[in-house]
Amino acid sequence: MARFVWSTNPLAMQRLRSSQASAPLTAAELARLGIPVRKIPRVRQELARLSATTDLDRALLPALARQIARQLL
Repeated sequence: MARFVWSTNPLAMQRLRSSQASAPLTAAELARLGIPVRKIPRVRQELARLSATTDLDRALLPALARQIARQLL
């Protein structure tokens, strides 16, 4: 078992887990929030990653999406 654990790439394992999660907000909802179109895919990825690892309240998602968008270039 230890050989299996140490022989895998942890980053690849993390990507497998997070790729199954879907973003809690659609692209249309993010556009209505005023998030630029070029930032929407990355914001959706971050929201999906966060929702896969934590329980997020649906009411907090718009504010969180705006904060993520502000921090992106």
